[in-house]
Amino acid sequence: MKAAYIERFCGASGIRYSDLPDPAPGPGQALVRVEAVAVDKVDTFVRSGAWPTPVAFPLAVGRDLAGTVVAVGAGVRGLWPGDRVWANSAGYGGRPGATAELAVVDRERLYRLPHGADAVPFVAAVHPGATAYGALIGRARAQPGETVAVIGANGAVGMCLIQAAAAHGAHAVAVVRDGRAGRRLAELGARQVATSADAAGALAAAAAAAPGGLDIVIDTTGRADLSRAADLVNPRGRVVLIAGSGRRIELDQWAFYTRELQLLGFIMSAMTVGELAAAAAWINARTPAVGLAPVMRFADARRAHEIIENGRLPHLPDFTVGRIVLRP
Repeated sequence: MKAAYIERFCGASGIRYSDLPDPAPGPGQALVRVEAVAVDKVDTFVRSGAWPTPVAFPLAVGRDLAGTVVAVGAGVRGLWPGDRVWANSAGYGGRPGATAELAVVDRERLYRLPHGADAVPFVAAVHPGATAYGALIGRARAQPGETVAVIGANGAVGMCLIQAAAAHGAHAVAVVRDGRAGRRLAELGARQVATSADAAGALAAAAAAAPGGLDIVIDTTGRADLSRAADLVNPRGRVVLIAGSGRRIELDQWAFYTRELQLLGFIMSAMTVGELAAAAAWINARTPAVGLAPVMRFADARRAHEIIENGRLPHLPDFTVGRIVLRP
């Protein structure tokens, strides 16, 4: 089979596109013929070794796939050859990766593709969708009627957070640098759209757009200035971090504990099998919309990683950020 893979932790230039032996499913696994793979920022962390996780080389890059079951291993129930499926937790934790014509996936990490779903836009949504559901519903435990500020709302995770908040009966405040994205975000369920030219003012802009205060703040950019969170978030509010590295945050400890505020970290890669399944059920029921960049080929995996690492993801005509999807 053809695959885009690495033989050691490396830069994007170390990704090879060549033949690897066809895999076979073991007990509790299914062999999937891959139709589409999404490329995530975290894929670059796994490939480079920046995020420590067990891997077995050669490793096909990528974690999100959609395709068709070819064969199943011993003990697999509820799946048969010909079933269309998807997964979003391949390629880390010692599991084989996604960007290959054939991929072996544990049955417990495979979900049925909704009937008639187009694999390309669907696979683009599964990582940001699970991140949004896991961070907002699983970690922050958003309640109907609460106000949720999403900083960086025009990115894929931000768009999914807006949709998850709206579906859960929460009031979403979208914070973006370019207000022209507001129309699309309103279509997705944002109650208000706030603009901030820089990360330092994003939280204040969100608070100004929410007269009743903010109950939950989620920063998708890793760059927002959260030092005023204690002043701008309602009592018992939650601040969720899902991005960023190497930055220090100064917080008012007195205000945090007297107002019972929470600072929460969240990473999708730490979601349990059960948490992933809950997110998958939400994704299958709603198929959240995300921006889609021009589709590339498996052979272009190196270029896709370079685009993401250099921050050059395309901005679409609706001023949202496009996701990269690869096909064989």
